[in-house]
Amino acid sequence: MWTCPQCGQQFVYQNQWHSCGNTVEGFLEERSQQAIGLYHYFMETYRALCDFQVHPVKTRVSLLIKMRFASVNRLGKGFLDGHLVLREPYRETLCFHNVEMISKNQHVHHFRLHSKEDITGELKRYMKKACRETGTRLDL
Repeated sequence: MWTCPQCGQQFVYQNQWHSCGNTVEGFLEERSQQAIGLYHYFMETYRALCDFQVHPVKTRVSLLIKMRFASVNRLGKGFLDGHLVLREPYRETLCFHNVEMISKNQHVHHFRLHSKEDITGELKRYMKKACRETGTRLDL
């Protein structure tokens, strides 16, 4: 792992491009209390499933181990948009509203949360799977 000497973020590749100076606090700034509550609940729920680092960038907050495996992409007035990266596409579930293939073994699964109840047992299984599969950098 390479650590940026300016911001302290860790990356798989040396001198990997990134934007320094972003914070979770900056990402949460001027967001609704409901959205901030969803963000904290999502992160607490994920922490109970696996251990990861938080990597805030200009447009989102990513979760990573050796690779980014999930992100909180947007906080609206009453919702949280995020995604999970999984090795297989899971299109036959109501958890995800869109699935994109970014490589043969990486599929981005987009979800939207309106309440804590939207983090169902099924979504938690996919969250754990993303952490285990993509977060640990399997050979792709």
